[in-house]
Amino acid sequence: MMINVICAPKGSGKTKEMIKRANDALDICKGHIVYITDNDRSREVKTAIRFINVTQYGKVTEEGLLGFVKGIIASDSDVKRIYIDGLVRMLGVAADDLEEFFIALETVSENYKVDMIISATAEKTPKFLKKYI
Repeated sequence: MMINVICAPKGSGKTKEMIKRANDALDICKGHIVYITDNDRSREVKTAIRFINVTQYGKVTEEGLLGFVKGIIASDSDVKRIYIDGLVRMLGVAADDLEEFFIALETVSENYKVDMIISATAEKTPKFLKKYI
């Protein structure tokens, strides 16, 4: 399975690209798709995609988000692709400080055979993220 990251400065169109990729994936993905974000601005995702505003469930932390993702997978074994839009904004952490989170997320992706597509804001892409781009 894979992790793919869109890492770019604020205002560069990451959300628009994430929505396009999620909507386009409906034609090729052989399972369910989930779109996680921290706002309701992304309502352009098609209704066949499970849209979740994670802030409705309380403060978002790295550990909490990992648990949330695992819970989604545990509750629906047909989930094959998860989009996480606005990771840096959602967690309130700089992209440079998320290396351990990505290591854990990669393990989840591999163990449960779920692709993860993530957008993260950064002026310069951290070295550890380059393998996911």
